[in-house]
Amino acid sequence: MEEKKKIEEAIVENMITALEQEKITEDEMSTISGFVLDGIDAVTSKQDLEKFLEELAGKWDIFKPILILEKGKLQEKVEDEVTEGVLLLLEHGKIDHAIKLAQSATHNHNQ
Repeated sequence: MEEKKKIEEAIVENMITALEQEKITEDEMSTISGFVLDGIDAVTSKQDLEKFLEELAGKWDIFKPILILEKGKLQEKVEDEVTEGVLLLLEHGKIDHAIKLAQSATHNHNQ
């Protein structure tokens, strides 16, 4: 999973930066590394990845930016799929269905 590799790299970069800026100690870095290695191995889907990142950011604030970035990408993908669906429905003259789909997507996004 390509996404998983990028997340691992971002986590490592965050840890090194945090250590350099003395936001974490070497002992904490060791603990985090163990948590990451155990957790990332179990990730097999985007949902697993998001759950793992939520847990990681919940334990260590330095990872919150990664979680926020990933959630944003996921939301963007959902919005793209909805847009395609609306356009497809409109193309086939199903205007009422298109409006309902667009409304449900914007309603869920604004909650």
